[in-house]
Amino acid sequence: MSADYYMPLGFGLTSREVRHYYDQNLPLAAHELVIRPLLYNSECAYVYGLDIDSELYLNNQDILIKEKGKFKFDISQECIKGHEFIWNVQRWTRGSIVIACKLDRIDFKSILSGCFYVGIAATPNSGNTLAATKFCKKEADKGYLAFCFLRQMV
Repeated sequence: MSADYYMPLGFGLTSREVRHYYDQNLPLAAHELVIRPLLYNSECAYVYGLDIDSELYLNNQDILIKEKGKFKFDISQECIKGHEFIWNVQRWTRGSIVIACKLDRIDFKSILSGCFYVGIAATPNSGNTLAATKFCKKEADKGYLAFCFLRQMV
């Protein structure tokens, strides 16, 4: 069997034991150890599948810019502190979040040490918004790294 299809890196920002049992409004260590260095060293970052009438959008609209069916994070703003819920939310409340970075701007040792587990996602569409997966593939083809956070954080 050939492995000529897209298999992105998968990573977990919470332990499997706590995965669905934490206060989604509180900061997690992964916000500072993983998300912040990725987000603020990125070329772009988007959230997919967000309804403009939802409480999630209304509470985060100050950091989001509508762009072609998705929302771009305004990284000139503080997008993590005070916005923990958009990163932590579970139960399919939002679509995937994608952060695209240039390879030379990422310190893998530092980023991956903030993760609970890392692996290859053989089924990239599982748990992700299809448009986000396509965007990740497109960014990879351009030589960028695209980090995709599932519809629910794992």
